[in-house]
Amino acid sequence: MGLVVYPERMRARLISKFKADLGLLSVTVFWGTTFVLSKLTLTEVPLSTYLFLRLTLAALALDLYALRFIKKLNRKTLLHGTILGVLLYLSYLFQMWGIQHTTASNAGFITGISVVLVPVFGYIFFRIKPATIVLMGISLATAGLLLLTGANPLAWNQGDMLVLICAVVVTFHVIFTGRFAPQSNVYLLTAVELTTVSILTLFVLPFTGLSLPSLTTQSMFTLIYLALFGTVYTFLMQTSMQRYTTTARTALVFSMEPVFAALFAFLLAGEVLGLRACLGGSLIVLGMISAEVPWVTILRRSIRTNTSQ
Repeated sequence: MGLVVYPERMRARLISKFKADLGLLSVTVFWGTTFVLSKLTLTEVPLSTYLFLRLTLAALALDLYALRFIKKLNRKTLLHGTILGVLLYLSYLFQMWGIQHTTASNAGFITGISVVLVPVFGYIFFRIKPATIVLMGISLATAGLLLLTGANPLAWNQGDMLVLICAVVVTFHVIFTGRFAPQSNVYLLTAVELTTVSILTLFVLPFTGLSLPSLTTQSMFTLIYLALFGTVYTFLMQTSMQRYTTTARTALVFSMEPVFAALFAFLLAGEVLGLRACLGGSLIVLGMISAEVPWVTILRRSIRTNTSQ
């Protein structure tokens, strides 16, 4: 059997998609750390204050850097960034609201349903047809999510339905990010998005009450980390990398988030992973890897090579 040789243009496209997937994978790594760190911080800081401090600090940091591109700011970027910001805020709101009334495992799986909803909604609303190999990877990842979280979809309650709304919002956030990112400067688009979220968190403070507790040095550094790396870096990277890949592949890569969350919960908080969780994480990884390999192209070229010999 001869070696499979790709044309230069195809090889460049594969490299771009691979780099995009690596960038999105790094997003899930940082998101994986935010769960356990947020849980620890919320023991000292009320939820509404935590969201306000984290998201406002993130918005200010990115806004200062984005000023260098201010001449490129236009109505389209303002509109698109505002839409993404509203979707992002709603995802935070419904997830935090719902998780108070359901288990963490159910919340984790239901939020992960966006892996399936992205290609479904993308096709229904925008006629975006995902590749077959990506659908196969999504199927493996979905099964892995169910095993990893130990969720029970047959026993949903009010909190589960609220988290389901969050999953739907996350789905549209991924889809619209993929549509808007190529049309604007990524720094300005993400800056407008985070600024919108910050303004919305400020808006709800009068209804929830602003409490400024005396933060420990550890909590202050944790908030800075969550703002800069858990928010600015992650959403800036997502916006940048979605220009080079599809929304379905983005959702598939994002299915790695609960895997890293479980890993860091073990490393930082000593939470033990069971056999089922390990198997679920393995299926998610397998689903993502399987989508990276162009099986159809390899098979076709191998057949042609064998036929020509």
